[in-house]
Amino acid sequence: MERILTLHFIDGTKLSLAFEEQGNSAARKLKVEKLMTSKHLVVEAEGSVMIFPVANIKYMSLSLPVVNSKGTRDMLPSYAITGARIRS
Repeated sequence: MERILTLHFIDGTKLSLAFEEQGNSAARKLKVEKLMTSKHLVVEAEGSVMIFPVANIKYMSLSLPVVNSKGTRDMLPSYAITGARIRS
């Protein structure tokens, strides 16, 4: 199942990346924890390695296929707000 990561940069541009599942649930949780403390996001795509300084990223949006809500919540930090809805 394909996942979509959209990076929204400080300058107003954005980049969307599609990728397959990244390991089991324990591995995904470790990747999220590492991303939360890292200064760079590293992505391999189409034969190239891209390194994004996190300081240049305004926010990231990650779309995951809905397998079950508990599986997604298990990979988030314990302080994450879950079950929210976007309102404008």
